[in-house]
Order: sequence, then C-alpha cells, then structure tokens
Amino acid sequence: MERFWENDGWETKDPHLKKLAGMPFNRKFPFIPKEPGLYIIRGPRQIGKSSWLKTILSHYAKKERCFYLSCENITDHKELAEILKSVRDCRVVLLDEISFVKNWDRAIKHEVDSGHSNILILTGSHSYDIKLGADKMPGRFGGGGEHYLLPMSFEEFETVRKEAGWRHDNRLEEIKTYFRVGGFPSAVAEAGENGKKPVKAMDTYLRWLTGDIVSLGKNETYFKELLIQFALCLQTPVSLQTLAKKTRIGSHNTVQEYISVLEACFALRPLYAVDMDTGAYRFKKDKKFYFTDPLIYWIAYELSGKKVPEDYEQRLAEMVTNEELSRRYKKFGYLNISSGEVDFVFPKSWAIEVKWSNIPTNLSNTYKNLAVSNKIVWTHSNFLKEYP
Repeated sequence: MERFWENDGWETKDPHLKKLAGMPFNRKFPFIPKEPGLYIIRGPRQIGKSSWLKTILSHYAKKERCFYLSCENITDHKELAEILKSVRDCRVVLLDEISFVKNWDRAIKHEVDSGHSNILILTGSHSYDIKLGADKMPGRFGGGGEHYLLPMSFEEFETVRKEAGWRHDNRLEEIKTYFRVGGFPSAVAEAGENGKKPVKAMDTYLRWLTGDIVSLGKNETYFKELLIQFALCLQTPVSLQTLAKKTRIGSHNTVQEYISVLEACFALRPLYAVDMDTGAYRFKKDKKFYFTDPLIYWIAYELSGKKVPEDYEQRLAEMVTNEELSRRYKKFGYLNISSGEVDFVFPKSWAIEVKWSNIPTNLSNTYKNLAVSNKIVWTHSNFLKEYP
C-alpha cells in the first residue's frame, strides 16, 4: 500500500487537492481536528469531503505519523479491523469512502473500544449509510463527533464570489444569483461571474443522488416523481397520503421511507407544524418540505417539465430561510390556524415571515396577533440579516 503522503510534493499531484487549486475561489473547510477522538465527516455528494480529508492529511503529514486509506477495495469489516490494528502507532488515521466497507461500523467500534487514542477521521459519499453507522456509536467519539460539510450558505457564497474577483452589483442581485445557482462549490464555479445555469453540476448531482437511492433498493421512478412533487408543493403543507396519491408509490409509509433517505442524504428538510402552547411538533398535521439547496430545486423542477412559476423567488426565499434557520436553531416549525399562517415559529420566543418584496404586505392576523417577544419580517432589504 503506497504511502504517497510521505513523498515530497505529493499535494501537487493529488487529484482532490489539484481540483481545489484549480477552483476560482478557495472555500475554507470548517476546521482541522486537533483533539484525539473519532470524527465522522458527513455531507451530501459533490461537496468536498474527500478534499477536506486530504487537506487534513497535508496539515499533519510532515510532522506526525499518519495513515490514509481510500476504502473502495476493502472487502469487509474484518479486513478493515486488521488494517486499523496495524496502524495504531499513527497519530492521525484517515479513512475515506468508509461506506464501501460492509459493516464498517463494527470495525470502528472495535478499534475505539480497544483503546484507540489518536485522531481517527472517517468520510463517506453514501450519506445514509454513514448516518446509520454513526447512530450505532453513542459515547464513542471522545474529543471528536459528527461534523458536517454542507453547501455554501448565502453569506459564504457571497464571500467566495468576491474572492474570485467577480462583479458584485448589490446584495439583492447576489441573493437572486444564489437562488439560481445554490451553494455546491462545483455549481458556483460552473455558474461563474454571471450566475449562468450550472448544467453539468445539476446532471452530476442528480446521477449521484439517484445512485444512492437505487443502491438502497428504492425505485428510481418513484424517487423522481417525489422530487417533482416536492418542487411543485414548495411552501404548501401537504400530507404523506396526498404525496402517495400524486405519485405511483401508493403507500404513505413508503413515501416516508423515501423522505428519510432524502433527509439522510442532505437533500430534503421537512418542516412540521408546532403547537404554540407546548412547543411540541404536531406530526399528524400536514408537513412542508424544503430542499436544502437551490440546485436541487432546479433539478426537480426540470424533471417536472413544467414552466417555472412566476413567484419562484418567493418560493426559494422561503426554502433558503428554512435551511438557514435549520443550521442555527435546533427546533422550530410553522403555524397554521384558522386566522392564517406564520412561516417560521419558535413558540413563545420568535417568528419570521418571508415577504419577497420591498414592502411587506398581506401579513396574516395570526402573525399580527402572535404573542412572541421577537417578530421579524424578512423582505428584500433585511433578508438573512436580522435574526431572532
């Protein structure tokens, strides 16, 4: 097994780091692990997890004993366990594409339980499998834990476009560009200064996501039909039964299975109705479904073959708000009662309405009469600026 990281100048030949160097901007990774422990790096396809791992390797390779392994050719957990046993003298152990290894979590649990006291970092492109494996290891992370690499938020999107030296008209136009392109690095690079449609990135992401769905025994046609329905009903509460009827899936239980997979793959985030008195989710009520990134919305809408709705910016503004709030707050929902609806609510604390216009109009009586300490309306001027 070649220890390429011990060769001088290996970074200049590494495909992941070469791709990073060739980008028009330098996206900063969240951090370099310092403390011993088990780190699991999760995120959607095409987001740069392997590049983050190679960046960590580059940081440590010249000063610490390291071991890096791409796991595509490891047959099972027994083989992986033997490899891990042989590299216990390495302070940093990096395992890329761990989800290729059948029952990989058994080898990792055994290694941690055997007293592994160094930095052990795992990544994998199969997000659903990585989530299931991580869920089986409570209390085994030490100073590590689960960490996420997600598509760029608007703030990061704006930053990297400035870094690339691209024209920056004004904040509102940048937001509209973000609505068209999204935050996947490959899409941002392909879209360029003018924010053109990232056709290649859309095709690549759809193929990867479809591959994950099919590898889990799901039906490709059902999956794509659901994507279309999520795009068409964006903003609107909908039941699982309705989704089942509008597709050929038929069963609301099966619809829930697909939703769970899409959540684990970082493609979809449901939003639940909340009870304003107790703060509890009202799981039996209709749910809203938002994609996690504009790129996925455009992929789904293109699958539908329908004309893009005139109010697409309002829809995307709500969708981006949901993702932004999900990264900041652990629990919130939407409120829908007889007097009207409120887009996003944390009971007894805050509420946010999204009105994609210069001046907010048509605020519901529910919002006006809501008894929370902090009520905000996001418009063109303060979108993603003023937080509770």
